[in-house]
Amino acid sequence: MTGAGTMLSTARIALAGTLMSLLLAACSSSPPSRFYTLSALEPGATASAGSAALVGLGPLRMPEYLNRSQIVTRGNDAAMLIDEFVRWSEPLALALPRILAANIDNLLPDKGVVVFPYEPFIRDQLDYRLIGDINRFDADRQGRVVLDVQWAVSGRAGKLAVAVRRSR
Repeated sequence: MTGAGTMLSTARIALAGTLMSLLLAACSSSPPSRFYTLSALEPGATASAGSAALVGLGPLRMPEYLNRSQIVTRGNDAAMLIDEFVRWSEPLALALPRILAANIDNLLPDKGVVVFPYEPFIRDQLDYRLIGDINRFDADRQGRVVLDVQWAVSGRAGKLAVAVRRSR
């Protein structure tokens, strides 16, 4: 190789190194991830010992778009926006039933609440079962959160205690 060829190879290596440094610097400047969790209502009154009916919560079905760590918001029309840096601190499939159970427990202190899947010995002791389909759980661009659920409550032997309802 001649002196000019060696100099050209050295310049190419230096240019490639500079480009790699710029690419790495661009990657390292991404915003930090923020993590969010759901919170239960403040606890209310406590039930007297031995008076509690047992409520089974679930199964609760959720749309597949919620099966991710990123928080989903709605854009215009049917657009779904997924932010890579705004995330749930735990899977919603675990958080939603746990928080709903805590809220039911707080709002109805004379009821004990267990979350699906139930142990076989618990299933036979349930006084009520609350089941539901979560049709929508997201926020719009103004930050208004929508929780749309179709639900029903059954008593012992599977008889409906509360007819199927939809709440938003």
